[in-house]
Amino acid sequence: MPKKKILFINYSLHSGGIEKSLVTLLSLFDYQKYDVDLQLFANDGLFLQRVPQQVHLLPPLFPKEYKLNIRQALPALLKSRHPLTALCRTGVTFAGLRGTMGERLVKMWKVERNFVHKNGIPYDAAVAYMEGQPIYYGVDDVLAKRKIGFIHGDYTAMGLDRTFDEAYFAKLDAVCTVSEACRDALVRNFPQFAEKFHVQYNLLSPQFLRKMAEEPANFPDPDYHGLRVLTIARLSHQKGLDIALPAVYALRKKGLDFRWYIIGIGPEKETLQARIQEFGLQKDVCFLGEQGNPYPFVSACDIYMQPSRFEGKSIAVDEAMALCRPILLTDFSTAKDQITDGKTGLIVPMTSQGVANGLERLLQDGNLRVSLEQELARHDYSNESEIQKLYALIDGASSAHV
Repeated sequence: MPKKKILFINYSLHSGGIEKSLVTLLSLFDYQKYDVDLQLFANDGLFLQRVPQQVHLLPPLFPKEYKLNIRQALPALLKSRHPLTALCRTGVTFAGLRGTMGERLVKMWKVERNFVHKNGIPYDAAVAYMEGQPIYYGVDDVLAKRKIGFIHGDYTAMGLDRTFDEAYFAKLDAVCTVSEACRDALVRNFPQFAEKFHVQYNLLSPQFLRKMAEEPANFPDPDYHGLRVLTIARLSHQKGLDIALPAVYALRKKGLDFRWYIIGIGPEKETLQARIQEFGLQKDVCFLGEQGNPYPFVSACDIYMQPSRFEGKSIAVDEAMALCRPILLTDFSTAKDQITDGKTGLIVPMTSQGVANGLERLLQDGNLRVSLEQELARHDYSNESEIQKLYALIDGASSAHV
């Protein structure tokens, strides 16, 4: 039987949870049964090197200069003889200035769709692995017998554009999301498509994580012997780092000895650094940037903290659980999908005071940390069989979308 031809679509492969989830999925894919192409808007990011060699990486929809800051992008695009792309980049900048996340994505796509090329290859299935432009491109510009989209969060909390997305969801054969709470949010927004919505958990291999965690954790302060708190997050409003900063300040003021380490990059870094300066926490909060292998840091930390405003099903939290680290979450809508409060972690109110109270409790109560670790160790977090659900959606019979 000939192999089925599959196209995956994503924006880039920077070090975010969605990108990590995609490369994990591709590393476990059945290449005896499927030929796989990968279409990115920009062929860049820390995880690009982790794409399996069996995957055919297509030319990007935009040249590498497109992802630069607008002040750098325009001269670079003009110098490399991409005047139309420079025009597109200018339009996208203005489109992304105002509005909810969904409104910005829609306005940006309305610009970008005039500049991207259609994919002329016929596929058995196309999988748009991210909300927004990957789904829009997959529906508008790809020929495939089956079309599948992914929403990696709570649709309502993310502020996506229901009116615009409705026409796209109508043309998808299936929409996957990463937790039951996220599926419930989709059903509330689009009850007419309820049968199209499927829960597809992020794939997790604890054995792989533990092996990766054996490398040394190169903290910038190896001689520090206090407690270490770790967060892995894009430096953005969604991740709630600004909620946690006053909590860290309050606890350090009370004399608790700990440091907070943050792995990730993002647009809020300068704002966060200014607040750190304002609080005088320069020695207490440390940005570790992007890390190709964050697992030694997870394994070496005393507490894993995710103070997000909203999440789908956080891959970083799943990985911290698999590595048996005590976990502190704010009460975002899907927090209870991941941990049991008081048993496998703590869920606290989404306020600086709530974070301070929960963090203080974990920092001061070593017995609680041990009991959380022991409970986490009793569970098996491997779920590689989840990929079978995606195969079933890919292989389902459906008429072609033209």
